Amino acid sequence: MPEEDVARLVLGTAALGLPYGFPGSGVVVPAVLPEEAVRALMRTALEAGIATFDTAPAYGDAEARLGRALAGKGRVWTKVSAPVARARAGEVARSVEASLERLQRRRLELVSWHNWTAGLAGEPAFRECWAELRRTPAITSLGATTYGEDDAVAAVESGLFDVVQVEWNLLRQGVLRRLREVSRSAVRVAVRSVWLQGVLTPRRLALPSFLRALEPSLDQAVRLAGLWGLDLEALALRAALDQHAVDWVVVGLDATDQLAAALRATRGPRLSSGQLKALEVLDRGDDRLTDPRTWAQPTP
Repeated sequence: MPEEDVARLVLGTAALGLPYGFPGSGVVVPAVLPEEAVRALMRTALEAGIATFDTAPAYGDAEARLGRALAGKGRVWTKVSAPVARARAGEVARSVEASLERLQRRRLELVSWHNWTAGLAGEPAFRECWAELRRTPAITSLGATTYGEDDAVAAVESGLFDVVQVEWNLLRQGVLRRLREVSRSAVRVAVRSVWLQGVLTPRRLALPSFLRALEPSLDQAVRLAGLWGLDLEALALRAALDQHAVDWVVVGLDATDQLAAALRATRGPRLSSGQLKALEVLDRGDDRLTDPRTWAQPTP
């Protein structure tokens, strides 16, 4: 196993501060992790070689809980955001200062604009904020998190960001196809949502009714995984790691067994170009069911 694949994993921490994943078949919202479970998960991740952790002020108490659990270890990515109508450099700088305090750190390896959209690029308020952050010595790199192909392409082409984080998984593959068509220069790419908040894991067996239209694609993915000696969870993560020009894969975890599954996937053989090509049949395009933002309003 190429050990560098473990280092390319970034542990997503939304579950530290928010109910994470799809509701179960009984429409029970997943519970937030207990404090001791958070500490155990972070400790195990660090010991396994995962050194980077992705969080955000928008994730409830995730920053503070991550700060206590890491106790200064590892590298942290966090985010800022503000409506452009009221965004000012001082406000966003204060957001970074508050994150540093909650995370108990002096430096952040990456600060990204949360849910960046192409329209922001021309807004003077955003440009003022970004220029101020670029001058902040406590920040190593600046990035954007995007959703959708157009905003991802705009972020990469803007020249504003060191890292652009995009959504990608077996059922929603379009964004990386689009990015292959543009000049990335020095921009690095991180992908997230590779397990689609549990849909592409054993939890698929408990899909709520509004997600069951995904079952034919999931069954097909399971068959392909079986042909290659993998389970669905490993295939979903391995496919993300093996995409061309993906620098990091952000995995949202809420249990040590999921961490173990992620590590197994990184330690497995890489997928061939032929296998990656075969996985394209699973792509459901812009199907709203592969967009977790729609899950609060289930499809009839």
